[in-house]
Amino acid sequence: MKKFLLFFLISLLLSPIAWAQRVRLTESQREEQREFIRKDTLPVKVEALPSTINTHFSEYAGRLYPDSTFFFTSMRADMQEDPDHFFETSWYCNIYETHLRPDGQYGAVTPLSSIINSRKYFNSNFCFNEQRDWLIFSRCSRVGDGELHCHLWESRLDKRGWAKPRKLPEEINLEGYSSLQPFLLTVDDHNVLYFVSNRPNGFGGLDIWYAICKEGKYNPPVNLGATINTDGNEVTPFFDTETSTLYFSSDEHIGIGDYDIFYSMGSLSQWGEVSNMGVPFNSAYNDFYFAPDQGGKSGYFSSNRPHGGAAPEDTCCNDIFRYHWTPKTDSVTTPIDTPNLQEKIASVLPISLYFQNDEPDPRSLSDTTEKDYEQLYRRYLADHDLYVSESGQGLSGDSLAAVRQGMYAFMRDSVATGHDRMIMLKNYIKEALRAGEQVEITISGFASPLHNSDYNQHLSSRRIASLLNYLYKVDNFFLAPYLDGDKPGLVIHTDPQGAVQHTFATGETRETVYGLQAAKDRKIVITAGKSR
Repeated sequence: MKKFLLFFLISLLLSPIAWAQRVRLTESQREEQREFIRKDTLPVKVEALPSTINTHFSEYAGRLYPDSTFFFTSMRADMQEDPDHFFETSWYCNIYETHLRPDGQYGAVTPLSSIINSRKYFNSNFCFNEQRDWLIFSRCSRVGDGELHCHLWESRLDKRGWAKPRKLPEEINLEGYSSLQPFLLTVDDHNVLYFVSNRPNGFGGLDIWYAICKEGKYNPPVNLGATINTDGNEVTPFFDTETSTLYFSSDEHIGIGDYDIFYSMGSLSQWGEVSNMGVPFNSAYNDFYFAPDQGGKSGYFSSNRPHGGAAPEDTCCNDIFRYHWTPKTDSVTTPIDTPNLQEKIASVLPISLYFQNDEPDPRSLSDTTEKDYEQLYRRYLADHDLYVSESGQGLSGDSLAAVRQGMYAFMRDSVATGHDRMIMLKNYIKEALRAGEQVEITISGFASPLHNSDYNQHLSSRRIASLLNYLYKVDNFFLAPYLDGDKPGLVIHTDPQGAVQHTFATGETRETVYGLQAAKDRKIVITAGKSR
């Protein structure tokens, strides 16, 4: 009973919301992706931290700093209380520190000053600036019948120690809502604070937001957007400045547990594809608070997975785990015992991916682009209302409604579904390459007949290049050596064909931009093998 109640309290700190479907995939397709994640085991060694840190209560949010100081949060109790008094003040949540010694052992664990670890609050989550003289952390208090409200506080370090904390302004701590799990970074002359909140105008549940702080004043927070946030919960952000990668956990993006760890490259509200970190980072349990060390070869995360001989059902409490990437070997990969991989690849082909008018790089005569397909796709989705509202101009009544319904259905069923099928194809290609199989595909590019044939040929080439750019950097550049020719197994043929061979009536310029037929023409098509 005690462990159940402790888990209940921890769940309040994370405020989990019921799972809801978001990605436009059938449940069988979602399960295929989950199965891929389960089998996509990475060369990573994971170990639970020793009992000097992990207690039989709950530890999480561990971070190692360059001077080998290790900070973490722990929820503990002064004494074993009767379950009826679970919410009494004998339960506390504090921030602790220790040191990682050269021999790999951890030194004595001590709580931060009582100035920070006030017994009036659950003191948890935290981040420092680079100089480690500015601390931002969460303080949660009970309101009503055990409900927790969390706010972000800050304290400055001087010669006398940590100053009395003060709550961040209402721009961050919106009245009536929770703000927690901060991550702070400095960019040029300002600071960027990422944090988690259930404030209004999000996508549902807990979302990740950011606010820019200049000279101590915070701009209004901005939601990270639909690429990261869902109608579920996104929590525990960590931004790696060396790789411009955001790590976070979600209970809605496709995963194998209740919360999985994900990552995406970008910054502020511009993000690339969200990818699952895979096994062994993720499990059938809750996995979050991912925090790589400098260089990314090791780091920490938290999980309530069983370990050390614990019973499978003993998953009440979070522990902190350390991970290390293990050296790669040159041994031949053993084929994966799965259904025929070539058949799985063939099952999602052909795939059509669609583009906005004249994208990427309007009015360019180049065959290449620096943009990637994922960026272009997200921008296209963001503008879908424009394409729907502009289609069918000059019509009225049922005719106008039918045209706009057709455009809406195209955006939903063709543009979004093509993207989702492309993600599945990418995963199948990775699976086949790891199994030692060869994959051969063709990417053909097309354009609507708005411009002359020479321009459309270049535009078709840029559209193909945008997909290659995406494939090159996705999943921590897994496909890069195959695309560069350093590893055998992946053959991609490109076939820029220019404009689709049909014409619009004279004066129908609007139709060549916003019409449904033009929208269907602006595409690339992925097929198996070599064309012609």
